[in-house]
Amino acid sequence: MTFTVDIDFDKPDLTDDTDTQNEIFLQVFNSGDGELFDRLYRPDAISNFSGEPLTGEARKQFFKDFLATKPKLQAEVTHSWVAGDVALIGVRFVIDGTDADGRPMHLEGTCTDVLRRVEDGRWLMAVDRPVDGGLVAD
Repeated sequence: MTFTVDIDFDKPDLTDDTDTQNEIFLQVFNSGDGELFDRLYRPDAISNFSGEPLTGEARKQFFKDFLATKPKLQAEVTHSWVAGDVALIGVRFVIDGTDADGRPMHLEGTCTDVLRRVEDGRWLMAVDRPVDGGLVAD
C-alpha cells in the first residue's frame, strides 16, 4: 500500500475526511509504535481492542504490547457520518501477523468507531472497536 498523507506525529489528526482518516489510521497502526498509535486517542477514549474497555495508561500499554509484534492492518471505511464535533465510522478490517508467542494471527470483521473534535480542532478517537469480545482471541 502506498501512503500519500503526511502525518504530524506529535499531534496527529484523524480529520473528518474519510479517506485521509483511514490512511492516517493505517499508517500509524502499521508502524508498530503503540505509543504513537495511542496519540490518535483522546485522553478519556475507550478502546475495546483487548476485549475489555480500556482507557488511559492501560489502553496505551495494551497498544504498545499488541503492536510490538508489528501486525498489519487493512481497513475499508464502509460508512461515515459527521454531526458537528462527532463522527461515526463503520470499518471492515483484516489484521494479519503473529501473536506474542510467535503463532500466526488472523483477525477480521467489522467495527464502529466514534471520533470527536478536540479543542485544538484535531479529530481523535473517542470510542474504538466496540465489538463483542474485542479483537484479541483468548
